[in-house]
Amino acid sequence: MLLLALLAADAAGGLAEAEKRGRRVYMEGKGSGKISAFLAGAGISAPGSGFPCVNCHLAGGIGQREGGVRSAEITWYHLTKEHPGKRATGRMHPAYDEETVMAAVTKGVDPAGNALDPAHPRYRMTREDLEDLVAYIKVMDREGVPGISDNAVRVGILLPEKGPLAETGREVQALLSGYFAEVNARGGLYNRSLALVPVPFDPYGEDGALPAARKAVESDDVFCFLANVGGQSDDGTARYLSTRGVPVLVPLLSAPEGGYGAGRYTFHVFASIRDQARVMTDFLAERVRKPGNRVGILHAEDGSGRAGAEGAREQIGKHELTLAAEESFVPGTFSAPEAVARMRDKAVDAVLYFGGPREAVAFSREADGREWRPLFIAPATMVGDALASAPPGYLGAVFVATPFDAPDPSSRRMQEFHRIGERYGVGRRHRTFQFLAFSGAILLEEGLKRAGRGVTREILVDSIGNVWKLETGVTPPLTYNPNQRTGAVGAAILKVDPVRRRFVPATPWREPR
Repeated sequence: MLLLALLAADAAGGLAEAEKRGRRVYMEGKGSGKISAFLAGAGISAPGSGFPCVNCHLAGGIGQREGGVRSAEITWYHLTKEHPGKRATGRMHPAYDEETVMAAVTKGVDPAGNALDPAHPRYRMTREDLEDLVAYIKVMDREGVPGISDNAVRVGILLPEKGPLAETGREVQALLSGYFAEVNARGGLYNRSLALVPVPFDPYGEDGALPAARKAVESDDVFCFLANVGGQSDDGTARYLSTRGVPVLVPLLSAPEGGYGAGRYTFHVFASIRDQARVMTDFLAERVRKPGNRVGILHAEDGSGRAGAEGAREQIGKHELTLAAEESFVPGTFSAPEAVARMRDKAVDAVLYFGGPREAVAFSREADGREWRPLFIAPATMVGDALASAPPGYLGAVFVATPFDAPDPSSRRMQEFHRIGERYGVGRRHRTFQFLAFSGAILLEEGLKRAGRGVTREILVDSIGNVWKLETGVTPPLTYNPNQRTGAVGAAILKVDPVRRRFVPATPWREPR
């Protein structure tokens, strides 16, 4: 009995070495040798890391429908099961074995020699990597769920150890710790408690949060991440977590245009810059009338700036406005006199702006100095409250879009938010981040409730992906689906109170037309 117990403990300790190597091939498209993928439909070759198996077949090999194509379930049980007659693919073939699985991976054929769908890449890799991949496929649907035990769900949060966001991180951590304590006091979820796992990182390190995130994931220490205060596209953290199929809920410093993108595993709360731009243009269409409908777009040459310009162009066409000018600039090299002169020369009536706060204020001062005051509309998530310092004569032309909706102070959720803040000593300096984190905690709890006791990362992602109008009390209702990873696709428009130099509502929160 002791020997059997020791053998069982060893088996539960993790994957065998070949299976671990195969997991890397499956999850990352990387092996001991070079791996490349040939896409027959497009006729191109690419590194295997760009097309890892998990992208289509998902963790555990359960498959998915995406872009009109259904990727197959490739669990070992399903592959090796006898199936009389035609299969769901319309083809007939015997059950797979090790060699025919390898042929499917490298040659794109099933056991009867039928060609697989052209969307399926044909991979080139060493025999050793192929054998490791097959070893992992045999066990991947029985692999333990990282961060899940019989009595706990471990939830990570990336926290900067120093720098301007360290205080923000401490407040968010205190809030989430309090929220989890309240859930646990009610009995937890399916007899599991929620455990918040701080993952500190040096924000000034060469790779940012990536080393800390990798360590937490590869040690199977966390099930998912919530309200990360760090993990940007430029340090590779977001790409890494997405590649590994780790759910990330409400990253605080990443808009949907960032590295997290609209990937399957990341859930945002607020509208992307592109969708905010659409609301801005809707508002503009209501404010200007022919012949005064000549619009200018001024945007930074970065991801957010280009996304804003794209959304604005799309909506300008819908409203039949005139795009009179479009100018871009590299951040740090902006010339306000040149930008104002070009826009003015083209008789622009309104400027849709997507760039930083310093350039926005410089534009307003230059335009006011020339006694030219077109409407100027920008996303608050890009310019903050900087435009409240625009020249007095220009304030009446300034508007900003905010994805926030004013919380209802009398709602049950807002009362819960304040009660947790007081009970657990949460500071009050960074309320915007706290609201986001609070909404993320509500979303996580809802997803875990729907997922049930047998939760896995894929089941959680599917559960949250079907949330409909979830009330958080601090954000608009959240709705997700397989093609939408932003919960509240809309914005409100604010204007400047010239006396108090603060922003006040100009329109209610609404979705783009």
